[in-house]
Amino acid sequence: MPMIDRVHFENFKSLQDVALHLKRLTALVGPNGCGKSSVLQGMRMLSLTGVKSPTDRAHAEPWGRFASIYKDPQAAQRLIHHGRAGTMALGMRHSDGDELRVIYVPHDQDSYHAGFHVEVDPAPPLRCSLPPLSPAGRLSRTTESWNLIQATLDHERVQKFASTAYLRLDAGMMVRTTIANDEIPRMESEGSGLASALAWMKGAAEDELAQITADLRSVVPGVKRIKTYRERVANRRMEKMNIDGQPLWRPVDETAIGDRFAIEFDDGFEVPSDLLSEGTVLALGLLTKLREPGRPRLFLLDDIDRGLHLGGQVKLIQVLRTLMDLDPELQIVCTTHSPYLLDLFEPAEVRVLALDAQRRTHARPLTEHPDFGKWKFGTQTGELWAALGEEWVLAGAAG
Repeated sequence: MPMIDRVHFENFKSLQDVALHLKRLTALVGPNGCGKSSVLQGMRMLSLTGVKSPTDRAHAEPWGRFASIYKDPQAAQRLIHHGRAGTMALGMRHSDGDELRVIYVPHDQDSYHAGFHVEVDPAPPLRCSLPPLSPAGRLSRTTESWNLIQATLDHERVQKFASTAYLRLDAGMMVRTTIANDEIPRMESEGSGLASALAWMKGAAEDELAQITADLRSVVPGVKRIKTYRERVANRRMEKMNIDGQPLWRPVDETAIGDRFAIEFDDGFEVPSDLLSEGTVLALGLLTKLREPGRPRLFLLDDIDRGLHLGGQVKLIQVLRTLMDLDPELQIVCTTHSPYLLDLFEPAEVRVLALDAQRRTHARPLTEHPDFGKWKFGTQTGELWAALGEEWVLAGAAG
């Protein structure tokens, strides 16, 4: 089955030299700050290499597409491990053998060769490099060299890594009334736009909305239907003015028509979005993204258990596995702190991360614990992780 089977990071945040082999469903576990979210962030940034951007050919942005990906607060120089000088590299391998690598080389006092290099190996090799920056911070590029860079970034071997969604949902954003600006509204990575996505499905993808409702009911008992409404909402936009030939932007307040949602339960009681529990809202957002038209192949889910009751965690993983059975190309990498949720995972699907005294991340499969053979029979995965902890990951990693 096509999937991402390996990722490798060098000098990326705390991931000084970390390689992870992935399954179709992979859980990353470990204490706060050990690098779990950084793995997802790195995978997301890599996937954007193959996504067209408004800065692709913008003369004001010397790094083109990379100016959209590696910008504050995610500027490349800030992401380098502990701010040290040296090359930063992110790699992601597809199960067909292609490996995409993005390499950032920072400049020093004697060189302005800061820039990005893109490689797809093994064969035939596909490579491009952004020309070095000049002392003025400009690229010494030609039309021919820029066309080569764009052709590489838009190549199908790069674009196949682009079908990725990163979700770190914020229930507060998700319950807001939203205004749709796109023909097909989609929920954003933090959850904004959920109401408009549901409203669009109600009219154009009723079968998908019915399935979302059924999935949500399995996680949150008593859910009967998802209802959407239109309502007036205050909206602020920026308007451009010209005064004496100089552009000036001013805020303009206006009233627009937006979307909101509510959930009706079996007892007939209807709960508006802003009064729903955090767990219900988060589960709805996740299930909506998984059912949206043209959904990505790879989902990166941060804190998948957040806000969910233990029973809801179990049901959610069961729903995800059902979706994966229906779609053999769907792959999920998630982070969690819940040993109860891990009981729904096989030990081979769990990667344990830990941070050493130098704040470097180390990662190993749960199955590599020296005593795994003694514990694997009669012990659930969550219990196994809780009993073994993370210190063993650092064994032999000193130096």
